[in-house]
Amino acid sequence: MSTDQFLTPDERAALMEVVSKKVRGTGSGSSAFLDGALPYDLSSQDYTVSSLLPVLDTIHERFAHRLRIGLFELVRRDLIVTVGSIEKRSYTDLTTSLSVPCSVNVIGMAPLSGPALLIFDQELIFMIVDTFFGGTGRPYKAASARDFTTTETRFIQRLIQLAFGCLEGAWEPFTKITCDHQGSETKPQFITALNPTELLAVSSVHISRDTISGIMHLALPYSILEPIRENLLNSLCKEHPNPSERLTERLREGVRDSQVDVRCFLAGFELMLSELLALGIGDVIPVNIPPKAILQVEDVPIYSGHYGVAQGWRALKIEQNLGLPGEWTEPPAAAPAHDFAPFTAKV
Repeated sequence: MSTDQFLTPDERAALMEVVSKKVRGTGSGSSAFLDGALPYDLSSQDYTVSSLLPVLDTIHERFAHRLRIGLFELVRRDLIVTVGSIEKRSYTDLTTSLSVPCSVNVIGMAPLSGPALLIFDQELIFMIVDTFFGGTGRPYKAASARDFTTTETRFIQRLIQLAFGCLEGAWEPFTKITCDHQGSETKPQFITALNPTELLAVSSVHISRDTISGIMHLALPYSILEPIRENLLNSLCKEHPNPSERLTERLREGVRDSQVDVRCFLAGFELMLSELLALGIGDVIPVNIPPKAILQVEDVPIYSGHYGVAQGWRALKIEQNLGLPGEWTEPPAAAPAHDFAPFTAKV
């Protein structure tokens, strides 16, 4: 079918100009857009992926941290997990760089639309199996390319489930995702779920021990990130706390059990150093004691009231809550008077 039925000569010329010059055209054709429309370069997605790299790096770091813990629980041995930088690669470039066989898994990350790739190279699979069964760490090289054994396939499934849990935890502060497994291949060229011309954000994690190592790749097509692009960019300026109810309760109990220095300040006076040195036994210093004393906690005035004696103890009758520094914009109103409570004061 001829393109003449869909595009006018002017429209074809405008598209060819954008593709050839790779510019965000703002010429005479821009008046056709509605007010507020954003310019979009049809020839490349590179600039849009670059804007997401900082937040994707953060997610990738969180993913690697969780993966390190999960691998220790899987093989009961510390593995060295090294995070690589995120690369912008085409689908064809990625698949041609992989050795055969490898475990290429098509995964879904709902609610993100479209599939992504989770790839384990054969060295990683061999290392995980060797470590789990207490191997010596000697690199394994098959005489010829072969499919994965039943045992290796079972470990691939365990790695997939481990990676899913780590991914969901890493993405949680930004957007809640649910991962699912859609298919697997040992030869990358047989994967047809992705567009060969799609631009991918590829993050790699290098896992090693002794003299053996392997690589895990996570390839995210830009098309699945486009719907949440604004949310990801906005999240760069926000903090994403990961609250723990158990930790919060322990901190609260610890604060309540903390000991603080409480003093009752009655009055003070100033002396010159020469006057202080001239004092002797029997000298009397006149002190004007105000009607109210100040109760200080860690040198911060908190309460005020009358000083007296209750049940044989020197005590402070709390009559006013002074609040924290800067809390009062006006002089605080007098609080209801309380009964004298036993209180040992340093005068």
